[in-house]
Amino acid sequence: MNKRILSLLALLAAPAFAEQPEVYLVASVQLGGSNLAQSIFLHEPQITTLEECQEAVRVGQRDRDWQRYHHIFMRDRFQGFTGHQDYRCVFSAQQFSAWNDRARYNHPYLISIDAQANLQVERISSQAQCATRLKGLPPAWQAISRCAVGNQELL
Repeated sequence: MNKRILSLLALLAAPAFAEQPEVYLVASVQLGGSNLAQSIFLHEPQITTLEECQEAVRVGQRDRDWQRYHHIFMRDRFQGFTGHQDYRCVFSAQQFSAWNDRARYNHPYLISIDAQANLQVERISSQAQCATRLKGLPPAWQAISRCAVGNQELL
């Protein structure tokens, strides 16, 4: 009888473990003076805390060599414009397909990151609809949200 109870408890707990948030790096570049942005969602399984993520970002920026969270922003695509890069370490229960530097950035997302570094991403049908949706959010949500296009699928 005890084995049955333990088995039942294990089955009930399994979905809770499956949805545990993981640490992601949200790397974004925004075209200066506009609301146009690109974001990528990078996950390194061996990085399990925000502090480890922040250290990887610090070292990557300092050395200009991203050993962890390897990525490339194509600076040549911004010729004549300024691009502001932003890196945020976050927790996410959502998962994303692997990042591929050659894939087109054609997935508009509404991205929100709260004060506890929790990421919430919503797929939107177009950048224009994302901007409209963003304007319709309560001011507190507008302050922690932005629209960006990505080249990864929200799984």
